[in-house]
Amino acid sequence: MQKLLVTIVGMVLLFPNNSTWAAGLTCQQIQASIKKHGSVILRYPSRNGGPIQRYDRFVANLEECPTAFNTLRVRHIPAFDTDACPVHICWTED
Repeated sequence: MQKLLVTIVGMVLLFPNNSTWAAGLTCQQIQASIKKHGSVILRYPSRNGGPIQRYDRFVANLEECPTAFNTLRVRHIPAFDTDACPVHICWTED
């Protein structure tokens, strides 16, 4: 039973159910989705080409960020039509 619970928790952490696979969308579709919803969680392949999937929350503007964040940072993620689709993440400048 404990092994099953660990497996389920691991699956939830590795594959958030409210995320979208970015590499299946064009850069324009990704950016339009972020603009429409304000923020989205996207999964994307690791830059090193390994089997690891990464995910992050991408935002349309600073108002979508928690108050602890004070700026936006551009991150480039792979999309269906480009290896470097520019999107924004919340960031804290010290």
